[in-house]
Amino acid sequence: MQLIEMEQLGARLLRVLWRLLQQHYPEIDCAELGRRCNLGEEWWQNQSSNKLVNTLVLLNALRSHDAPAIALELGDLAELSDLGLLGYAMLTAANCEQATNISCHAFSEASFLVRVKLERAEQHGLIQFQLTDNALPIEQLILELCSVAAWRYVQAILPEGRSAVPDYVELSCSPPDHAARYSELLGCTVHFDSPRNTIALPIAWLSRPIPSGNEQALIACSHHVQHMFGDSYRSAGIVPQVKRLLMARPQDCRFKLENTAKLLRLSPRSLRRHLDQSGSSFRKICLDVRMELAREYLYNTRMSLKQIAYQLGYKHPSNFNRAFSDYYGNSPQAMRRANHAAFQQV
Repeated sequence: MQLIEMEQLGARLLRVLWRLLQQHYPEIDCAELGRRCNLGEEWWQNQSSNKLVNTLVLLNALRSHDAPAIALELGDLAELSDLGLLGYAMLTAANCEQATNISCHAFSEASFLVRVKLERAEQHGLIQFQLTDNALPIEQLILELCSVAAWRYVQAILPEGRSAVPDYVELSCSPPDHAARYSELLGCTVHFDSPRNTIALPIAWLSRPIPSGNEQALIACSHHVQHMFGDSYRSAGIVPQVKRLLMARPQDCRFKLENTAKLLRLSPRSLRRHLDQSGSSFRKICLDVRMELAREYLYNTRMSLKQIAYQLGYKHPSNFNRAFSDYYGNSPQAMRRANHAAFQQV
């Protein structure tokens, strides 16, 4: 299975770390750093399959000697496009709660260092981080990187963007010498030596819709999405236009002809006529888009089948399973298993 989330994230982190050092720490010799960490002099171009691990090794060395706040600073540069197709899924989720749950579940499934979940309290949505035994030797490094990066991902799906701040943050580690940087980057009070690791956001935010219509941000999240757009990203034909809208603005279209026609500045009747003349139908285009996205989610993320169903607008997972099986002649579970087996043999 081509699980892109963590490897793509690791590759980008290496490149961003190198740029961060070049711009803000010119006194650090990157080649010497690579030799010290046994990663080679040009570690930012390393082609190994352990890019995320390599990033952590470098961060740990930098924190110990030259740049104690480097993990915080790297987390501050996090973008949804780091997450590839998962970033696309978050941007096209129905609301903040669904987007955050997708991210928490997928990150927990893919990572060997931390488990993340979203919990509802009376007044807050609580993003909880639980470190695995593997992460304990570098606990503070992981918390610094994850806490700031996770909040940057949440900000990206809120209307306020970077001006949004959590109500508070709790971390189990002791306050470091650069503790003030936490509050500067997160914008709120950070409590250290806490019994848990939590980012608390107002409960009302969970039901807020994701800002829609940012087509460029969606495409930036994954080359898979751009591949699915293909020529339709540039074509003026009515079928490509409809397909592009369904993928770029699903919250506005909602897979309904009336909503899509309005965005195209057409009447529903005119849109239906244009599609008929093109040898297609709105129902068929909706199904094609949903099934293309479903296949990509199955192959390239660890989203559960239930999450994929809800992401694609199916109220009941059984309806999604039936539609997928009818379309591809195979069930979602069977297709995911077959792709995983094929990938393992490569």
